[in-house]
Amino acid sequence: MYIYLIVALAVLARFIPHVPNFSPVYGALLFGGAYLRKRDSIWFPLVLLGASDFVLTELVYHMRIGWGEGIQMAAFAAVAMIGWLLRSKVTLSRLALACAAAPTAFYLISNFGVWLGWRAYPASWAGLMECYVAGIPFYGYSLASTFVFGGVLFGLHELYQAKRTQQLRAQAGIS
Repeated sequence: MYIYLIVALAVLARFIPHVPNFSPVYGALLFGGAYLRKRDSIWFPLVLLGASDFVLTELVYHMRIGWGEGIQMAAFAAVAMIGWLLRSKVTLSRLALACAAAPTAFYLISNFGVWLGWRAYPASWAGLMECYVAGIPFYGYSLASTFVFGGVLFGLHELYQAKRTQQLRAQAGIS
């Protein structure tokens, strides 16, 4: 149950002032993808993220949620699905690869959605590239935060599991 709480707390952290795209959300989505039931690893965080987007967009910033919200939710789902790659075994190299792949997938999907729907960039290959270049600073923050928060979450989980195993062995009289 604590994994659900971690994902929920990561989403709530969006309400705390932070550097844009530097939050525990990507790390928590990877963590949830690795340890929640598969179906729960998608719907649970997406419902929380959608609700928080509604509050932030509609109530705090007084803007309207648009069609781009669906693209963003697809990008968040992709992050959780990358976490599925860690279900069989979490190693440092696999975690590092997932921490790099998750924000990269989000960046590629969400910026494509911005280019496609916002019409802020020309509807051309050059416009798409311009959109991706404009998103690089945000990508950098999300990449860094995924390594930081993903590392913390997975590391603490491993420590917890090792301590729990040690306690169970002690209770059973196994050394």
